[in-house]
Amino acid sequence: MELVLEEKKWHNDEIYSLKFIRPTDFSFKPGQFMTVFLDVDGKTEKRGYSFSSSPTEKDFLMFTIKKEKFVSKKLSEFETGDKLEVKGPFGIFFLDESSDNIVMIAGGTGITPFRAMSKYIFDKGLQIKATLFFSARTKNDLIFREEFEYMSKNKKNFRFFPTTTRDDNFEGHKGKIDEKFLKDGIDNFGSSLFYICGPKTFVEIIAQILLKLKVEKSRIKVDKWG
Repeated sequence: MELVLEEKKWHNDEIYSLKFIRPTDFSFKPGQFMTVFLDVDGKTEKRGYSFSSSPTEKDFLMFTIKKEKFVSKKLSEFETGDKLEVKGPFGIFFLDESSDNIVMIAGGTGITPFRAMSKYIFDKGLQIKATLFFSARTKNDLIFREEFEYMSKNKKNFRFFPTTTRDDNFEGHKGKIDEKFLKDGIDNFGSSLFYICGPKTFVEIIAQILLKLKVEKSRIKVDKWG
């Protein structure tokens, strides 16, 4: 099907969000992705992008992307009214609404599906206890930070722990997500369901930390790239 671009927003020099008009009766689960098809230099390229919008946001579908090469660069040049061929939704990396406790751990633009999950939990008033860790290079890379802070202040069971790895001026936690940072923010490793999203190396390091902390492998869900 085709999606029509309604709005483009730049979060910083590299990361942008595209809002498309949501087709009638289109449904998906928070955390899933769409495959996009785009002509790049005369060749059809395809890429998968997670929804950063929640199913509760009825009027639009949003994807948040880092401008790099090929497809992401071409998409960054889209203007209002442009059409994009897509297929989906796909993916088994989505919110399990039956869970009592979930922990979301994001590296960089790996925050995308967690914006969808968090917004869904908040809008639906779900009683899931949700904890979000977000690692980015600088405070300008902590996209959706204000939204997450708002959720943490206005929902009893939502907690947000941002950290930066290359920003000495950030007033919050600095450094990579490590064992101590996780232990300080998580009450119960045994009963929590863990979601990790980000670059391959980031995801693998976090998964190893969780396994070291005796988290069952079946309780660790990953979405990685690169």
